[in-house]
Amino acid sequence: MSNDFEIDDIDRHIIRLLQKNGRIPFLTIANELGLAEGTIRRRVARLIDEKILQIVGVTDPLKVGMHTVAIVGLRVQRGKIDATIAQLKDMPEVRYIALATGNHDIIIEIVVPSNEALLIFLTHKLNKISWIINTGTSLVLKIAKQDFSWGTEDV
Repeated sequence: MSNDFEIDDIDRHIIRLLQKNGRIPFLTIANELGLAEGTIRRRVARLIDEKILQIVGVTDPLKVGMHTVAIVGLRVQRGKIDATIAQLKDMPEVRYIALATGNHDIIIEIVVPSNEALLIFLTHKLNKISWIINTGTSLVLKIAKQDFSWGTEDV
């Protein structure tokens, strides 16, 4: 895997099609682009190997019994950011982790079945990380937009 890998217009087109439908057959992509199916198969494999593309099933948490989604901002002791991230990665409730600037050092998304489960997460699990200075929690009331079709624009 190289850090200097660049995608071209064909790769971008392939990615756009897969973003619309991750189950689209390689033959359909090949026909649309006027290329051989094997070429598409190799390009997709290379994009996956290079960690540029990941093909996954995405669910709506509310429709699969996860009725509480929260965004939690964490302020952490400066020397403990990496250790905090390592611990957060092991928690199944944590779906997203990002380093940030501003009021919080780390932003996480929590997805759990109920407000009670969120309370347990915040007071029992998150509280065990002693170097977290403070947290700010916001409940997500409704997901108004969730779009994964980015990264294929011409640069």
